Amino acid sequence: MPEDFVPLAEERGLIGGIGARVLRTACAEAAKWPDHVSIAVNLSPLQFTNSGLPGVLMNALASAHLDPGRLELEITESVFLEDSPATDETFAKLKAVGVRLVLDDFGTGYSSLGYLRKAPFDKIKIDQSFVRGAAEEGSRNAAIVRAIVAMAEGLGMETTAEGAETADELALIRQLGCSQIQGYIFGRPMNAEQAREIASKAKSTEPATQARAVRHGLIRLASLNWEGQVFPVRLRNISSGGALLESERGLAPGALVELDLAGCGLLRAEVRWSQAGRLGLRFDEDFDVTRLAPTRSPPSNVKVLRPNYLDAEERSEPSPSVHPKRRRPTNIRRL
Repeated sequence: MPEDFVPLAEERGLIGGIGARVLRTACAEAAKWPDHVSIAVNLSPLQFTNSGLPGVLMNALASAHLDPGRLELEITESVFLEDSPATDETFAKLKAVGVRLVLDDFGTGYSSLGYLRKAPFDKIKIDQSFVRGAAEEGSRNAAIVRAIVAMAEGLGMETTAEGAETADELALIRQLGCSQIQGYIFGRPMNAEQAREIASKAKSTEPATQARAVRHGLIRLASLNWEGQVFPVRLRNISSGGALLESERGLAPGALVELDLAGCGLLRAEVRWSQAGRLGLRFDEDFDVTRLAPTRSPPSNVKVLRPNYLDAEERSEPSPSVHPKRRRPTNIRRL
C-alpha cells in the first residue's frame, strides 16, 4: 500500500526517481486519451520541495506532447508544514508550466484555511471520510461537505468528492453541488489498457453498484483470518455486501481477509477502511444474512423423542367415566 512504500522510498532517497518515472508514464498514457480527458498524479511532499520538480515536469510533458492543462498534480496539506518562501516559489513555477494544482484529502491532517488564500489551487478533493456515510440518517458529514463546496465556489475552485460507493451517496453528492465524484461506484483500480478504453468513451461511465444493502445491527463474537494470523473481532452490523467489526488490531485498506462466523463458514472479504478500532469489510460474494437467524423449529426430518415419564402419567390417569373426588388446593384458605 502507498502508506507503506512511499515513506520508505522517501527515507531511502528513492522518491525522486520514482516520482519522475510516474510523471513520464502518466503523461505518455494520457497522450493516448481524448483531448477532453485529464489525468491526475499524486506528488510526495519531498518531491514537491525538490527544486528540480518543474524541470522534470516540463520534460515529461514535452516528451509526451501533452497539453499541460490536462495534467493535475495532487498535493497533500503536509507541504504547508514548512511555511517558507520556497513553497510559494514552487507553486508559482508549477502554475507557470500550466498544470492544474489540486489539494488532496482536504479536511484531515493539518487542515488550515489560511493557505487557501494564497495557494493557487484549481480544485479541492474532499476526503472520503466525509463522503462515506453522508447519506445515513443523523450523519453530520453532509453539512461538512456542503460547507466545503460553498467555500470552494467562493474561491473559484472545483470540488471532487472521494470515496463514493453507493447510489445514495452519489445522489447526495450531486445534490450538494460537487463538481466531480470519485469512487468505487464508477470503477476500481485497473491497468492502462482498461483505463484507455474507458477514457475513449464519449459518454460518462455509469455507476457500477446499487444502493447500500440493508444493514442489520447485532453484537456477535467472531474471528478474522489475515495472512495466516487469526485474531478475535466483534461483529457490530452486517449486510449482504459487508460488515462492520470492532478489532484491537488495525489492517490497511485493501487487505484480503476471511471472516469466520460460527455456523456460516469463512466469508472472504476486503478491508475497505480502518479507523479507531473499527474495520469496514466488503464481501467478495453476497452473504445470505438469514443464515444468522436462530432456528425456531426443528427440521422435518428430525425425530422428536417422547419422554417416558409422560407415558407413565397417562397410564396413572383415571378413566374419563370416573370422577375422582376433587381436592381443595393447599394454598387457598376458607374465609
